[in-house]
Amino acid sequence: MLTGIILAGGKSSRMGEDKSLINSNVTRLSKELKAAGCNRIIVMCGDESRRNLFDEECHLDTKNSLAESLYDLILSLEGSIQLATCDAYLADQDLFSKIEGVPEDDAGKRQPLLAKFDCDSNLVQSVKITEMFANIPSCSGGIKARNTNTPEELKEIQSLLG
Repeated sequence: MLTGIILAGGKSSRMGEDKSLINSNVTRLSKELKAAGCNRIIVMCGDESRRNLFDEECHLDTKNSLAESLYDLILSLEGSIQLATCDAYLADQDLFSKIEGVPEDDAGKRQPLLAKFDCDSNLVQSVKITEMFANIPSCSGGIKARNTNTPEELKEIQSLLG
């Protein structure tokens, strides 16, 4: 079983708008994950006030940090996990089908929030995402593994989308 987890838990102060709602990206990612073989899609939506923003199965954050909440959710699942962050506007079925580990984007930066791994992998319990995935090997992701954190980065991504 392959479970897709879309991380869409909060608004972005740097972006100035809710990244999960730009381009209906959560819905788009859900379709891409299903096309890549995910049998179940879960959206980590943050708190109760965000649950109604998404049509997919939602899971509320259970802890103070994303890493701790994600770790709790992973412990409740079986099989393999494919993560997708709501600001990965170029991520698609092709990328998800090729990921085995933590992808590196086109700048060589590890993107753990796009990782694919088995539930029984050696994840590190931590409050930091980078530490949590320290034992998961890197793989190639390229430009499709980029995330977007500023309006300037979004403009660049939108130009690539056409």
